[in-house]
Amino acid sequence: MVRRIIAATLFLGTTLATYPAFAESASPASPSISTLNQTLPQTGTEDVINPQLQQPPIDRMNLDYFKGYATDAGKIVTSPLRWDPKDWIKFGLVLGGTGTLLLIDKEVKEFTQKNREPVLSGLASVGNFIGDPLVVFPAVGAFYLYGELSDDSKIRRTALLALESLTISGVLTEGLKKLSGRPRPESGQSPLDWHGPGADSTCVSFSSGHTGSAFALATVIANEYQDVPYVAPTAYGLATLTALSRIYSNKHWASDTLLGAAIGHFVSKAVLNYHKEEKKGLGDSLSLVPQVGKEMTGLTVNYQF
Repeated sequence: MVRRIIAATLFLGTTLATYPAFAESASPASPSISTLNQTLPQTGTEDVINPQLQQPPIDRMNLDYFKGYATDAGKIVTSPLRWDPKDWIKFGLVLGGTGTLLLIDKEVKEFTQKNREPVLSGLASVGNFIGDPLVVFPAVGAFYLYGELSDDSKIRRTALLALESLTISGVLTEGLKKLSGRPRPESGQSPLDWHGPGADSTCVSFSSGHTGSAFALATVIANEYQDVPYVAPTAYGLATLTALSRIYSNKHWASDTLLGAAIGHFVSKAVLNYHKEEKKGLGDSLSLVPQVGKEMTGLTVNYQF
């Protein structure tokens, strides 16, 4: 019976964290842009007015990009003020799932520790590695560098969105760890022990940073490459492996991983939502933009594909 409860609860948590990404309709990959300027005969170019249709997309690591962190983080923190009923339902499901796991955290720990074996330990090592922030951040940085070297705006955009999502979710997770003061299961303390702010450095179990990082990265990758069928299942599958690995390795309680997954996923969804208009602006379009000067009349043909 305990196994069934554990399996059902973990399935509920994983489904909650991954469903929104799969429910969204697929959109084309971020396209490249070419612009053809055609102007009528003119006698001068001074004081030319060239209206811009949109701001350039986020695909460069610059000061404006980092300034956006504070703006987006502020929106995320205050987002409950703007939630609709569906958002509150999702929030309730996360709390309900976390609360359910809290009641059986001890049983989950005992079950996993009694069923350790070499194959599972090997898989857990992989899961712990791919969710480690010390691995994830450099990997995302290398991905961005590859985008720069290959002049691929989609790769750069994906890396920058992932970096922002990882940073914001990481800060939120660390803050929650400090406030809750929950000891790790390997400490031998009860899952119901909460020491609150000011606890020692070993009481940083709630919630799971590795799981949060894994799901934050998976959500961005699944969204940006949703036109590739196998990407989303693979990304979320690896993120789930990280969550299960943290439980198996006795580093986190099951409830820690569910909340960590929710934080990573929904922070990434928020960041993606804030920047979705930039991606939409890159769709196929043909537009005519007038250019007006004192002694000049012109027309810009802007084709985006």
